[in-house]
Amino acid sequence: MNTILNKSFESLIVIRFRYMWLGDFALLCAEFMELLILSWYVLNQTNSPMILGVYAALRFTGTLFSPFFGVIVDRLGKRNIYIFSRICFVILSTIVMVLYITNTISVTYVLIISPFVGLSRSLDMIVRQSVIPSIVGNRLLQNSIALLRTSRDITQIVGPIMGGVLLELLGASFSYLVIVCLYVLALVFVLMIRDIPNDFSKSKESLILNFKQGISYALLHPFLVGILVIAFMVNLTGFPLNNGLMPVIAKDIMKTDAVGLGWMLGMYSAGALCGSLVMGYFSNMKWVGILMVLGALLWHVGIFFIGFVSTLLVAIPLLYLIGIFQSFAMVTMAMLLMSYTSKEMLGRILGLRQLSVYGLPLGLLFSGSIADNFDVTWALYLNGVIGFVILVIAVVIWPSTFKSDLSYQKN
Repeated sequence: MNTILNKSFESLIVIRFRYMWLGDFALLCAEFMELLILSWYVLNQTNSPMILGVYAALRFTGTLFSPFFGVIVDRLGKRNIYIFSRICFVILSTIVMVLYITNTISVTYVLIISPFVGLSRSLDMIVRQSVIPSIVGNRLLQNSIALLRTSRDITQIVGPIMGGVLLELLGASFSYLVIVCLYVLALVFVLMIRDIPNDFSKSKESLILNFKQGISYALLHPFLVGILVIAFMVNLTGFPLNNGLMPVIAKDIMKTDAVGLGWMLGMYSAGALCGSLVMGYFSNMKWVGILMVLGALLWHVGIFFIGFVSTLLVAIPLLYLIGIFQSFAMVTMAMLLMSYTSKEMLGRILGLRQLSVYGLPLGLLFSGSIADNFDVTWALYLNGVIGFVILVIAVVIWPSTFKSDLSYQKN
C-alpha cells in the first residue's frame, strides 16, 4: 500500500511542486465555488438556460487569445506572468464581493466581468503548464500532470459543495469573502515558488509570426493535430455537462436546490479524482492514446444516458462514472502533449491547446439554446451522439493519435 501511495504522489517530494499544487488547490476551489454561486444566481434571476449558457460561455472567451498568451509566456518571463494572472483573480473576485455587499449585483455586471475572468484563467493555465517541466524534470513530468489534475478534481468536489452550503446558510456576500481569501492564498503560494524561469526572449519576431510557427510545428506532427481536434471536440460536447447544464438538470429535472447541485457536481468530480489517481499511478504506461480515445468515447456515452435519468439516486453514480472517463481522456491528453512537444515550442503548443477550449463556449451556447427551446435532455442526447461521431472521425483521419504512447519524449 505504501509503495502504491509513494508512486502515485511521487512528484510531491519536490518542494516547489508542492507549493504549486497547493496554490492550484486554493485557486480552483475558489473558482468552482464562484461558478456555482454565480450560475445559480443567473439561473434564478433569469430562469433562462440560454442566458446561463451565455454566462458560462463568456467565462471562456479568453481562449480566443490563448495562442498569443502562449507566445507572451515564452517571451516575457513565466514568473511575471504567473504572478500577474493570480493578482487578476484577486481583483476580479473582490469587485464581485463588493457588488454583493453593496447589494448592487446584477446579471449585467456578472456578464461584464465574466470575460475578464476567462482571460485570467487562460493566461494562468498556460503559464502553469509551461513551468511544470522546469519544476519537476522529465522523469516526474507525467506524474506531476496527473497530480495537478487531482487538485482540480478534488476542488470540483469540495468547491461546489462548500459553495452550495455557504450560499444557503450564510448568503452570497460571506461566500465571496471566502472566495477572495482563497484567491489571495493562491497568489501567496506562487510567490513562495523559487526559481520559476523568468527569462525574457530577445526575439524580434512578431506575435503573429510566433503563432504561425506554433501552427507549423503542430502540422509537422499529425498526432498533435489529432490531439488538438479531440481536445476541441470534448470541450464542444463533453464539458458543457458540468460547466453549464448541471444547474438546469438539478433545477428542472432533479427538482433540487443549490445543495443538491453541489452534491451532483461533487460526485462527478469524485469520479474524476479517482480517474486522475489511477493515471498518476500508471503515469509511465504505454499506449495512452488508446486510453485517451476510449475515455472520451465512454464519457459521451455517459452524457447520452444521463438524459434518461430523473432521480438523484441514479444520477449520482452515473455522474461518478462519467467523471472517471473524463479524467482518463484529459490526463492522457496532457501527458501526450507534454511528452511530444519540444521545450522551446511548449508555450505555443499549449496556447493552441487552450484555443481548443473555445469549443466549450460554443458548446454552451448550443446546449443552452437547445435546453431553452426544447428540453435539457435533448441537449444531452445531441452532445453524446455528436461527440461520439466526431471522435470516431478524428481517429480515422489521424490514426497515429490512437497509437501514441509515452515511450518517446521530444526535448
